Amino acid sequence: MNISYYQSPLGVLEFSFHRNQLVHISFDKKEAQKWRGRYLPKEAEHLMDLPPQYVTDLDNYFQGKPVAFNWPLSLIGTPFQIRVWNEIRMIPYGKVSTYKKIAGDLNSRAYRAVGQAAGANPIPILVPCHRVLGTHGLGGYSAGLNIKRLLLELEGAKLSPTHYA
Repeated sequence: MNISYYQSPLGVLEFSFHRNQLVHISFDKKEAQKWRGRYLPKEAEHLMDLPPQYVTDLDNYFQGKPVAFNWPLSLIGTPFQIRVWNEIRMIPYGKVSTYKKIAGDLNSRAYRAVGQAAGANPIPILVPCHRVLGTHGLGGYSAGLNIKRLLLELEGAKLSPTHYA
């Protein structure tokens, strides 16, 4: 397993790669270690530099520029979670959706389960779960609502006044 760090305007992000595929991004080092211990086989961790293109992508993103993030990912979760995460990946930069709409797009009424899947997203920012809102509020975000707001503002997302409550 390879571990990389990136100094973002939101703090240090930790990236975990397994077999050259991104498997996890964390805003918190302890949470990252807990996640790796739970989902990945025990193996030595090696510190590596992020590839230059990844650094460029992140620099551009945090400067408020749309980025495609065409990085190799390995989504680790249940089949339902992976379906939700793939649906979330379709939300364009600067746009938002709701848990209820995503559930409908998946031919389901289980919008709370969509919210739980979004909350379990191991690759925030690249799988942009911050773009998924509650019908009458921001909903949740594993890194905290302040970071969710900052990411949405960075992208210039248009929110209704109820989303700021």
